[in-house]
Amino acid sequence: MAERVTLLDVSARDGLQDEPCVVATEEKLAVARALHEAGVGEIEITSFVHPRWVPQLADADRLASQLPPGPHYTALVMNERGYERALAAFASHAAGGWGLVFVSSASPRHNQSNNNRSIEQTLEIFDAVAARARRDGVEIHGAIACSFVSPYADEQTDPAIVGGIARRYAEGGCTLITLADTIGRADPYTVATRIDQVAASLRVPLSLHLHDSFGYALANVYAGLLRGVRRFEGALAGLGGCPFAPGAPGNLDLERLNRFISACGLETGIDPTALARASDRIRSALCGAAPLPERKPTATAHQ
Repeated sequence: MAERVTLLDVSARDGLQDEPCVVATEEKLAVARALHEAGVGEIEITSFVHPRWVPQLADADRLASQLPPGPHYTALVMNERGYERALAAFASHAAGGWGLVFVSSASPRHNQSNNNRSIEQTLEIFDAVAARARRDGVEIHGAIACSFVSPYADEQTDPAIVGGIARRYAEGGCTLITLADTIGRADPYTVATRIDQVAASLRVPLSLHLHDSFGYALANVYAGLLRGVRRFEGALAGLGGCPFAPGAPGNLDLERLNRFISACGLETGIDPTALARASDRIRSALCGAAPLPERKPTATAHQ
């Protein structure tokens, strides 16, 4: 049998949060069902941030409480208040059927724009959230935005910062650490080198979250595969981006990613025909979505 690779869909969170519209909760649930029918076993479904800042995800509590069983769901939290909301919203789900994601950026400037805090201040909040997650038996993952390239031309991503965040995540009990190419400009050599640097001092599995500015994303997937990474993230129709990272494009398209993994002789368990139907479903949902209310620019969490 072919070796298994896990693909996680981030359409409903990282994809929809940057769209200039609000997709109805019922439509998000329909997309989740379509992904499950396609064989997608892991879905990042929402983010528990203040609705004033991310109105596209204002239905996080209602959405999480109504999700169909089957996939393993994850949701992003930025602080203890978000943690408490997630705990209540997922209360009806079976233990082990859901988990949380915490994001910090390896770019000091991007982290300040994205989280409205320094990297150390952000990690202090992570420490508090992680302590509660350990106590409550909640699975937590750590994601590192700008792991390879900074959004700013005059700022270089420091491998030591990436490694330091990864170690903090591991010490806090994260069962997975995601390295994110937030602006989609990493090259395969940098990706392979960074994976080696992080993996050298950790025993926590790594995941890759890739965007695609220069067309290197699939080559970066291959670099990850050669370094033993067996978990990758993508979004239906290539949705997503980051308004707080200049030049950030959409996520790696999940259909392209699935085809590429299969072409490499590896197994995802995802039906490409059903996955195409899920892509059509989210496009249809976007066509019928309500306009986004006018809002003031502010910080939120993006990968």
